[in-house]
Amino acid sequence: MPELNIPPVDNAPSKSMNAGPDPTEALAEKNPELSEKKPRTPQKKEARGSPLGWFLIKLALLAAILAVMFLFVMGLHIQHGNRMYPFIMDGDLVVTYKLEPCRVGDVVAYRNPDNGEVALSRVVAIGENSIQITDYGELLVNGVSPGEKVFYPTKPLEGSPLEYPYAMRRGGYFVLDDFRTEGSDSRLFGQLQESDLLGKVVYVFRRRGI
Repeated sequence: MPELNIPPVDNAPSKSMNAGPDPTEALAEKNPELSEKKPRTPQKKEARGSPLGWFLIKLALLAAILAVMFLFVMGLHIQHGNRMYPFIMDGDLVVTYKLEPCRVGDVVAYRNPDNGEVALSRVVAIGENSIQITDYGELLVNGVSPGEKVFYPTKPLEGSPLEYPYAMRRGGYFVLDDFRTEGSDSRLFGQLQESDLLGKVVYVFRRRGI
């Protein structure tokens, strides 16, 4: 009788067919903390200042900008009295500009060399000129009328030490008020130097009735 070749039966369970899920992997899925831990990079916290702090910083910067502007570029002055009437009246606020040279006809702010007060007057001559004031109230610069649009006659001021014709020196500014019958201008203290000037008037704010 022929022999039957029966292959031996392997009673060991097959991993591919009978094995269930790995309990370690299932536990790792449920608890990610048990898996391999990676080093965490520290997160930087954004530095945020308080709204009040930022407001104070901006306010300080604005104050610094305004201080520099009004120290080197612009100026504010209040006219006291009617020495420059009708162009500038008592109480008007004027804005001056310091970065442009003053010319004949400009109204300028300056420091009075006698008392140190700030005043406003109009430039009528610059440099080496001869100033003459006639007996009938006319201003002459080098013998010629400058053709001013001033309504009041130009006469010498009482108590002035100046004698006419008055010889100006190089670099000088001769200034007169528009209201020529009174005031304190170059008819009293003579010519100004460039260092006395505080800027030319560029705008006038009328403040009467405010």
